[in-house]
Amino acid sequence: MTTTNAIALPEPVIRRGIAESAWRTLTMALYPGAKKESVLLAWDYCKSRRLDPLKRPVHILAIEIKVGNTYEWRDTIVPGITELRITAQRTGEYRGFDGPAVYGPDEPFAGVVAPVWCDVTVLRGAPGVPPYDRFPVRVYFREVVATKACGAANARWTRAPRQMLEKCAEAAALRRAFPDEIGSDHAFEELDGQRAIDAVPAVDVPTLPKPSGFDLWLDGLQAAADGGDGVLSAYWQASKPEHRAYLIAIDPDGYDALVARAHAVGVVPPEPDDEPGDVA
Repeated sequence: MTTTNAIALPEPVIRRGIAESAWRTLTMALYPGAKKESVLLAWDYCKSRRLDPLKRPVHILAIEIKVGNTYEWRDTIVPGITELRITAQRTGEYRGFDGPAVYGPDEPFAGVVAPVWCDVTVLRGAPGVPPYDRFPVRVYFREVVATKACGAANARWTRAPRQMLEKCAEAAALRRAFPDEIGSDHAFEELDGQRAIDAVPAVDVPTLPKPSGFDLWLDGLQAAADGGDGVLSAYWQASKPEHRAYLIAIDPDGYDALVARAHAVGVVPPEPDDEPGDVA
């Protein structure tokens, strides 16, 4: 007979009446790596909004806030696009979309080829009493895409740029159609550029000091990527070793993302003499 080892539930968990199976699911499957107090915060949020925590309608998001002269990471609870849909549905006046999302032309930006914009129109009105009120929204890719330090789109936006763009447009349309019910809540999908600790492990902040002129150099590197591989390679070769070393320390995949961005321009140059990780 197979048995499951019991775990000692913290007192706050017992006080809330959370079953051991639910606590296991929350901490090991839905929010792995998150602080226990942050998981409890997500549970409290869901219960106050009459949401099922095990369907993960909310996410735990780490945001950096300024405290005095320093910055600290603190967890906050952010609704997902699912919660915005639920809130709209509960009004009894959500009539869905006025047709499928409409996309603009594809163009390269931030290392990916994606639609320039996306249009979504949400309908609101009493059931069975058309015509319904229309709430159209257009969202531009370059204004919402989540990027890394090097300016390239992050992994999720690189993998599914159209899907992420449509979710951002849908969230904006739902806010416009249901301002009293949703307010100014932004969906997790719109804040994907932040460190989402329920999806990505925390990364230690590098101790390497930031070299003088790095920000200006990085702006030039990003501009070089938009000029194609030849321009990017030449700029990289002419860069100061400390600038290259610092970029690799804070964003190991940054240069590779810029290479992909340069390839999207469509100009194929000779390969650089050394690898991005080689510092003279």
